[in-house]
Amino acid sequence: MMDTDILDLLGDIGRSAVARIDPAVTLAGDTAVERREKVLQAIRGTVLPRRLEFTAANGDCLAIEVNSSRVTDVFRVRVGVAPDFATDQREVLAAQLAQLVSDIAMAPAPLSMMSLRPDNALEADDVGITFSEIANACTSIEMPVDPVVSIVPDAPEPVTEDEASDSLASQFYVDAERFALGRVQASAGNGAMKRADGDCAEEQALHADQELLKNFARDLAGWDADAAEILAHPQLIVMRPSGGKGASLAVLNDGDEFSVVVHEARKLGAIVTLWTSLTGRTE
Repeated sequence: MMDTDILDLLGDIGRSAVARIDPAVTLAGDTAVERREKVLQAIRGTVLPRRLEFTAANGDCLAIEVNSSRVTDVFRVRVGVAPDFATDQREVLAAQLAQLVSDIAMAPAPLSMMSLRPDNALEADDVGITFSEIANACTSIEMPVDPVVSIVPDAPEPVTEDEASDSLASQFYVDAERFALGRVQASAGNGAMKRADGDCAEEQALHADQELLKNFARDLAGWDADAAEILAHPQLIVMRPSGGKGASLAVLNDGDEFSVVVHEARKLGAIVTLWTSLTGRTE
């Protein structure tokens, strides 16, 4: 940003600042185009590191990390998997972020925003994607100009045990490929390995031998027995290092199989988004 841009930005913030009690603020806009402009303005107006959560009337949410008018990470998206800032090119990331901003703007109104403190300190190499890059990419995305009727759709049909038992662990394994450091899929009954790759592949640093997987399957069975009255399948188990940095584990146990995904701790949002997209559950 140029010095004059910063002064204009601070002037806009000062003129629009109002006292409020509720931490969530409603972003005005009768059309998706207007709401997208409000989301872009929120990104542009965020100078210090913040986690911005945009939530539509039907519960759809876009949660992003913003610093100095730059998006440095994505924690939660409406559908699919969050962009990978570690591997995707800037042009690709800008286009993905523009689509995410447009998608949340097209969700049922009203659209609210919460500004929260980030979970972790910003890394020195997190330069992010600038507001201008995202705004420019938005120009190629068509938006409905008429007001969108704010109708909250019916909740999705629950996934039955028969449908989940043979598919969820496998889908979790496959869909986590973009952000996983390593993956393992095994039988929940005896821990028999079905496939593994990345750092968990054979002869790699995090490869799990059959005895370890067998013991883990036994521990999961004990967990199931202890919590059977209050917890049903599928289950998502997340293990993070102290301090919130380094490698983390995410385990999806569907009752018949389990998949273990090793990922960077800062990619927890991608895990939660994947879990939500596969199960329709947010707890």
